[in-house]
Amino acid sequence: MPPRNQWKRVPSANPDGFTFERPLGHIEQVFYWDMVLHRTADILRDAEVEVDSSLRGRALSPSTLKWAWATLKQRYPLLGASVEERSQDDIVFAVDPARLLVASPVEVAIENAHSIQEVDESVGRMLNGCSPLSNDLLACVRILERTDDPTRVHILIHSSHVISDETALNTLVREYLQLLSDPNLSSVDAPMMDLLALSSATNDLHPDSNGSPARKRWRRAAGRIIMEQRRRGQVGGHTLPRKITSDTTQAPAYSRATSAAFSPEDTKQLMQSCRTNGLTFGSVLPILGQIAMARVLCKQYLQGSMSEDEWKFRKTEPMINIGPLNLRPFVDPQWFNDGGATNASLAIGFYFCQLPFIPLGSAANLSPGSPLPSCFDMFSKARFIHRCRMMKRNIMGFMQHPLFLEMNESWLPNRIHRLRNMALTMRAGGTPSRPGLEALSPQDQAKGGFVFNHGGATLGNLDAVLPWEYRALTDNGELPTRALQLIRTRSFLHCRPMELYLGASTFRQQMKFHVFWDGNVYEEDTVQGWLQELVECAKVYLAK
Repeated sequence: MPPRNQWKRVPSANPDGFTFERPLGHIEQVFYWDMVLHRTADILRDAEVEVDSSLRGRALSPSTLKWAWATLKQRYPLLGASVEERSQDDIVFAVDPARLLVASPVEVAIENAHSIQEVDESVGRMLNGCSPLSNDLLACVRILERTDDPTRVHILIHSSHVISDETALNTLVREYLQLLSDPNLSSVDAPMMDLLALSSATNDLHPDSNGSPARKRWRRAAGRIIMEQRRRGQVGGHTLPRKITSDTTQAPAYSRATSAAFSPEDTKQLMQSCRTNGLTFGSVLPILGQIAMARVLCKQYLQGSMSEDEWKFRKTEPMINIGPLNLRPFVDPQWFNDGGATNASLAIGFYFCQLPFIPLGSAANLSPGSPLPSCFDMFSKARFIHRCRMMKRNIMGFMQHPLFLEMNESWLPNRIHRLRNMALTMRAGGTPSRPGLEALSPQDQAKGGFVFNHGGATLGNLDAVLPWEYRALTDNGELPTRALQLIRTRSFLHCRPMELYLGASTFRQQMKFHVFWDGNVYEEDTVQGWLQELVECAKVYLAK
């Protein structure tokens, strides 16, 4: 268990006479203030499931669905926690043991969907203004039964980012389906304090937590200085063409999502090419994103829809990326081995990287009206592999740094301060909107500080953590029968204002690219064009 378990048992007016509390950690505070700002960064996982008709009545009955969710809350108490904001600097999780024993109607709801389009519409409503989540409801599940295909059901697990990440959602999907298939898996024997300890804040899980106070202060100071030096050169930058004004960050994002899948054959070739060249797909994805974006930008210039001044600016401007990192393998090893590796809680950090100018090759001196060159004419395969290896070295160098955790935390206080001020301003009525503001040019956007090209990360091979089939014992205890089959899993994100996010994952041996974006800022045609180029670049550089 963590060397410093911050959970405390405190008196309460509830029937048990007590609750458990702990303060939010640093990254949790970041996502809490995101949550206050129009539910920004809430995450949702759609598990599309095929149900055995003979077991449907048992596996998907309202009582079973609620019982299984209550069981998950007992395993992972943050699912049933609330957040209490006692002051701007005193925000705590509160866990009432009685709330973990039952699932309320607002936590588990069953609805009909007449098509996959209606499923997508339900997801859109949950992410864009009709979220059931609140400080008193940090996670819930929606069961959408497909009337156009009675064998299909969609299980939507919707969560505030303050208590979960993608690793947590994998755990919740897997174990919820296991419980629905086989109720015999339901036992929760660990003491409450041990379960709560697994849901500790990552800043309480440092491997060096037993060091002297002086050593800890030195490590924090050194980590902050190193991070400041690394980020000092990250200025300017640009992204896909977008429409923003100086007021854009004050409006909630209109979250949009799209995806594209590779065939199993192409997926196999992509991964084999990465292995052959000593690459991880996490190091490849940002480079593919940059090349694909270079082609979108170049195409717009050649078609006459981008000015000469803007094109000249973009050709010499670096690109700055940000992405989440799984911190679980880097914190307290005992916590990790005791269950922290897959616990339903939040345990992420972030990396920042700056890429060189966009790769143009023969396109650098073309004029409007010229045809778009091929991928290899703009960027050779040898240079592509070199840049991917450079990205891998940079990411690995950051993650293997002795002060990795301190560096990761060093920028969080400023982030918390900025988000808190924005949230409190919004609560007070917000800054009056100023209609008619002119859109900022890419050059003007870069003058206001660095511009993220896009965020992004790969979720890896989900086949390793999400079984395709979930079996139940027959009534006479013989060989198990398949009760549920996981057909597809999709991730969704409530975007931040101006956000553009690229993800990748593999499930059922098919890699998929996911793009999430603020529809108030980016045109759908532009994003879809980028996604098409991403797929084509991946095939050209890795699958052919």
